[in-house]
Amino acid sequence: MTLPLWGSSFKEVGEISMINEQLHRLIGELSSYGIIVSFNGSFTQGIIEEIGTAITSYLQEEKNTEETDIHNVFSVYIEQSQNIKNYFLKSDGPDKHEISRRAFESIIVIGRQTDRFFVCSGNLVSHEDAKVLKEKIDYINSMDKDQLKKYYKEKLKARRSDSNYDSAGLGIIDMARKATAPLDYMFVSRDEKYAFFTLKVSL
Repeated sequence: MTLPLWGSSFKEVGEISMINEQLHRLIGELSSYGIIVSFNGSFTQGIIEEIGTAITSYLQEEKNTEETDIHNVFSVYIEQSQNIKNYFLKSDGPDKHEISRRAFESIIVIGRQTDRFFVCSGNLVSHEDAKVLKEKIDYINSMDKDQLKKYYKEKLKARRSDSNYDSAGLGIIDMARKATAPLDYMFVSRDEKYAFFTLKVSL
C-alpha cells in the first residue's frame, strides 16, 4: 500500500486510506464510463429537483450540446427518478420500514459516450414487479418509432378517458420514443423478495 504524500498522520492512514483508495478508484471508473453525474440514496422530491437543475446547468455549459439533447436528458432523468421515488412511496403494510430502508439502495447516473448521452438508473423491485416490467419493456423494444408513437397516443387517450387508468407505462414508452437504441435493462436477484433493476436509456 502506497502512503499518501500529503494527508493524515501515519497512525490514521491505516484507518482511512482504504476509503481514499476506493474513492480514487471509483472516480477513475466513473470517468472511464463517461459518467458526469451520479447520485445514490433516497430520492426525495427536493433532491430530484436540485439534481435536475444542476444537470440542466451543466449541459448548457457543454460545447456542442443541442437544446434537444438537454431536453431529452432532463426528461428521461426526471422520469427515471420519479419512478424510483414513486415505487417506494406506493408501498404499504408491515414491511413499510424495510421498504423505506431499501429505498436508499437506489442510484441514477448520467453520462456521455462519444457524442451521445445516456441516463441509467438502478433500484430494488419485487420479483412480481420485475416480471411485469420485463414484459412491458420487451414489448416496447419490439416496436419501431412509428409504432411507438401510435402506441403512446393510444395509452394517452385511454388515460384521458378513464380517471382510474394506470398510466405507469406511459413514461417507459416516452423514454423509448426519445431513445436512439432499444431500452437496455437487467434484473439481478438480491434476495427472496427483491431484484435489483437497472435501466439504461441511450439518447
